[in-house]
Amino acid sequence: MIESQVMTAGNALPVGFSATMSKVISKIGRPDFYENVVELLRQMIPCDFWIVARYEDRSRPLIVLENGMGSSAKAAYTDTLWQLDPLPRRWTERALKAVSLNDLRDNGDFDQTYRRYLDKTLRIADELALLFPINDCSFLALCLDRQSCIFSREEIALAHELQQMLIEMHHLHMLRAIDRHLALLLHRTDLGKSEIMILSDNNTVLYKSETWSHAAIQAFEREPEPSEIGNSRVTETMGRDGWSLLRLSRASHDAILAGADIYVLRRTTGDLSERVEQFGRLHSLTGRQKQIVLFCLQGYHNASIAERLDITVGSVKNHKLRLYEKLDVTSERELVSAILAHF
Repeated sequence: MIESQVMTAGNALPVGFSATMSKVISKIGRPDFYENVVELLRQMIPCDFWIVARYEDRSRPLIVLENGMGSSAKAAYTDTLWQLDPLPRRWTERALKAVSLNDLRDNGDFDQTYRRYLDKTLRIADELALLFPINDCSFLALCLDRQSCIFSREEIALAHELQQMLIEMHHLHMLRAIDRHLALLLHRTDLGKSEIMILSDNNTVLYKSETWSHAAIQAFEREPEPSEIGNSRVTETMGRDGWSLLRLSRASHDAILAGADIYVLRRTTGDLSERVEQFGRLHSLTGRQKQIVLFCLQGYHNASIAERLDITVGSVKNHKLRLYEKLDVTSERELVSAILAHF
C-alpha cells in the first residue's frame, strides 16, 4: 500500500537517494532527464503512475511522457478536456508551488464533466503536479498520480521543497538539451555558427538566440513574426546578402523539444562572389548567368535584379529559365538549394 511507504518532510532521505540524485544530475541535457527526475520524486513521494506534459498559453497541451495513463484517458484529455483542467490557470497565476488536485477539487475548481473524467476515466484519487517554467507562456508539469489515497500535507510541502532545487536543474537542462541537440544537427548539416529559434507546433517561441532579432533584420529588413515563419512550412527561405533560413526536422524526444521545429538563420561564409565563380565554372555558366545566381543568393527579386543589371524583367526571367534547364531544376527555390549544396 502507498500509505505505508509515505515519507514526511522530517524523515531521513530514503536508501538509494544519493545514487538516484547522481543519476539525475548525469542526465541533465539528455532526453531521459525528466524520467529520472520522476524516479527521484517517487522515492520520497510514491505514486501509481506519472505524466509529464508541456503546456502553452491557450493551446492544446502535449503529453510528452507517461507510464500508465491509458490511451482512452490520454485521448479524451488532449482532445477536449484539457480546456477544463484548472492546472493551466494555476500557472497564469505564477503559482510555482506543487499543486494538489484534491486541493483544487475542494476549492470548487472543477466542473462536473472534469470531475467525472478524473473519477471514471483517469481513475485517480489525487494528483500532485510540480510546475517547471519554460518561458512566460509555457511550462512543464510533472504529475504524480494516485488511485487510492490523497497526498498528505507533509508530502505536498516536501514536493515544494524538492521543486526549488529541481527548477534550477531544469533550467540547466533546457540550456544543455538545446545546445546538445543543435550541436548534433549543425554537425550533421555542416552549418557552422548560426542563429537559432525553436517554435512549438502552435508557433510559440520556446527558445531564441540572443542575436536572432539583429540577424533577422539583416536578412529580411525586419524581424518576421513567429507565425509567419512557422506557417510557411518551407524547408529553406532565402534572405538578402547570403542569408538563409532553414527549418530542421523534428528529431528530438526531449520534453522541451518534442514536437517543435528548429529554425536556423545563417549567412554563407567566405567570399560569396568567389563561390559563385567556382560554381559557374563547374556548370559552364555564362557571365550573365553567374550575375543572376549571385543576386538570387543575395535575396533580390526579378525587378531589383533587372534594375541592377540595366535589363528588362523579361530578360531576367529568360536567364533564369536557361539556368533551370542547365542545372536540371524547375524553380528558383530549387536553384538556390542546388547552389547552396555546392557551397
